[in-house]
Amino acid sequence: MQATGSSRSQEQSDEFRLNRAYRCFAFLGIITFPAQFEAVNDILEHWGVLAELAVMVVALPVLSGMVYATYYGIRQKVRFRHRPLVFLSAVSIICGGGIMLSIPYWDSSGHAGPHVTDYLPFVGFELYIWANILIPAWWFIRGRRHYRSKAALRD
Repeated sequence: MQATGSSRSQEQSDEFRLNRAYRCFAFLGIITFPAQFEAVNDILEHWGVLAELAVMVVALPVLSGMVYATYYGIRQKVRFRHRPLVFLSAVSIICGGGIMLSIPYWDSSGHAGPHVTDYLPFVGFELYIWANILIPAWWFIRGRRHYRSKAALRD
């Protein structure tokens, strides 16, 4: 049984949207990756005012790109319910916002020692970076082939 032209274009369109969603999450991982290195901070301190100017010029486009990438990835997660996209969306929401919003609670209520507030944001940030790099890498290396073969079996 052959697939009709519209169903084939729908599959290609779905695959295109999935590819784009994974590219958005990969962008988030790659753009935040250098922030974990002390050398970047040392270079920025060495450049002084020039570095501050460069950061101000680049910050708005990068931040708007990150917001769009997060929005698009989460929107496609809702559309496809693709498990790795669900995980990436959860990581973006929990690590990107949840931990940062909960820090004032931990600081004010004394529920956890100061060591938790020192290390938890670091762990969340690292999880955010590596999940946004490794899961899209998995998609482009193996996941697409698996998705295509499942789509071919359905036809």
